[in-house]
Amino acid sequence: MAITHVWDVDRKGAEAFAQQYKGVEIVDDYWDMVGKVDAIILDDFDSCRHFKHLARPYLEAGIPMFINRPFALNVDDARMILDLAARHDTPIMSGSSFEYAPEITQIKSNIEEIGPLSGYCAANSMSDYATHGVHGVFFAYACVGGGIRSAAYQTSDWRTPNGLVTIEYEGRDGGRPFYGCVQEISGVWAWMRAFGSRTFEQSVHAGAHFWPPMIIEMQKMFQTGQMPATHEELLEKTQLFLAAFKSHVECDGAPVALDEIGDWTAPLLNPDPYPDDFFNQ
Repeated sequence: MAITHVWDVDRKGAEAFAQQYKGVEIVDDYWDMVGKVDAIILDDFDSCRHFKHLARPYLEAGIPMFINRPFALNVDDARMILDLAARHDTPIMSGSSFEYAPEITQIKSNIEEIGPLSGYCAANSMSDYATHGVHGVFFAYACVGGGIRSAAYQTSDWRTPNGLVTIEYEGRDGGRPFYGCVQEISGVWAWMRAFGSRTFEQSVHAGAHFWPPMIIEMQKMFQTGQMPATHEELLEKTQLFLAAFKSHVECDGAPVALDEIGDWTAPLLNPDPYPDDFFNQ
C-alpha cells in the first residue's frame, strides 16, 4: 500500500503530511481524487461531523474506504454512510487498532470456551472519550461481540480520563443477560477479564507487533473487497459508542438503550474546521 495523494481542508496540514512521504501529490480539490486512487482513508477526527459528505463521492465511485473512529457522531449519519456503501457495493471499514491486536483472537477463543458468558471487566487507554475513549468500547465489542441492550458512562468530564462505561447485553447460549464494564484510563494498553464457567484475563500492550494487523486488514479489504466487519456490526458498535456518550452528556450517567439514542448528535472535541458553505460549493 502506497500513499499517492493527500488532501486537507487546511492546505498547510496537507503540506506537512506530504513532506513525510516521497512522491505524494497534494490535492487542492477533495473531489479531484476520484478516478486517480484505488482506495481512500478518511482520518481526521475533526472532520467526523462531515464524514457522510466526504465519503459520498468515493463510495458512489466504488472506491474502498477506511473511515477512522468514531465513524459517525449520530445514528442517522452512520446509517447514511452504510446505506450508500451498500447501494454502490463499496467495501468499507472503520475501527480501532485495539480491535485487531494479535491478542484478540485468543481472547475471543477463551470467551467461547467459558460460555455462556456471565460478565467481564476491561480497561483501555484514553485521552478524551470522543477520539480515544472509543478505543475501549470498540475493544470490548471486538472481544465480546454484539447483542447490546444499553450503555452507561460515568465520568466527571469526557475530555479527560478516567471514567467507567457499563454495557448491558442480551443473554446468549442459554445464559442470562449480563454486564461488562470498561475502565477508561490513561496509557497505551488494554486488559480484559471475563467470567463464565471459569475466568481468565489477558493484557494487550502497544509495541512493534500492535500496529500492523489493522493496516494489513485494511490493505486486504482494499485489494480483495472483503470487509472485516459487516454493516450491522459497524452500526451496532457505533450505537454503543453513542449510547454511552449520550448517557454522560444528557442523562447524568444513566443507561441509554441503543434504540433510545434517537437523533442525538455527539459533541466534537475541537472546533469544526470547515466553513459553513464548504459542502455547498
